Amino acid sequence: QPTKREPSQKLRYSDKRIALLLITAVGLFIGFSSIQQTLGFQLQDKLNLSGIETAQMTGGALMVCAVFTFLTQVTVMQRVQLRPTQFVRIGLLCMIVGSAVISSFETFMVLAVGMAFLGIGMALCMPSIAGGASLAVSTQEQGAAAGLVSSCPAIGFAVGPICAGALYQFHSPLAPLFSTSVLFIAWVVLVVKDR
Repeated sequence: QPTKREPSQKLRYSDKRIALLLITAVGLFIGFSSIQQTLGFQLQDKLNLSGIETAQMTGGALMVCAVFTFLTQVTVMQRVQLRPTQFVRIGLLCMIVGSAVISSFETFMVLAVGMAFLGIGMALCMPSIAGGASLAVSTQEQGAAAGLVSSCPAIGFAVGPICAGALYQFHSPLAPLFSTSVLFIAWVVLVVKDR
């Protein structure tokens, strides 16, 4: 006899149990996508690179970010026990440092340091946001919560590149500084509200 299927539960972005984590996730991806979108332009302009060199260096910078994301997830996230919001606080601080470094880099090595901090921050934040949202709701609502969390990158990647691209055309350092500001605001909101 087939088991009766539970009706799916609907959640809103404004749900008090997960709203703070969703706001943080959107801010996180606005900041990250802003840097990612303008990274190639910054490299080409600051280091006077050709198109091929720009593509190679951009790929290298993104690889540094990915490597540190992976290493952090298989080491720190497996061994350190903190509340999800504590991980997110630390992760956002790492991303703030990273975006600040990227806003002032003059060599690829300095940029790589900034990208490493971004990667560490992403590794600390995203699993913690997803896990925190899942733990904050009932068993029947976990699918809906996961769906809302997974929509945050799309929102961030829709807003961030538009804002950063416009700012970069106006004055190039404003794009990474915009990222730093958004990440800092997200961190402040999290610290103030998570009490």
